Amino acid sequence: MAKTYKTIDVIGTSSKGFADAAKNAIEEAGKSIKAMGWFEVDTIGGRIDNGTVSEYQAKVRIGFRLLSPEELKNA
Repeated sequence: MAKTYKTIDVIGTSSKGFADAAKNAIEEAGKSIKAMGWFEVDTIGGRIDNGTVSEYQAKVRIGFRLLSPEELKNA
């Protein structure tokens, strides 16, 4: 049976760094998306408050497989 995949973009944030922001994005997406299989960091950025970096941001593209109706019943 052929498989079909989809991608979404999510933006994670962190006060620690870019890697942590990407990890947060993936972990949060994993709470509602099943069958995630890969990711790539698209862009990084952040917020500056009073001349200091206050937040790191990572835009992450996540790829996941679309599940069949039978797989959804068992998920």
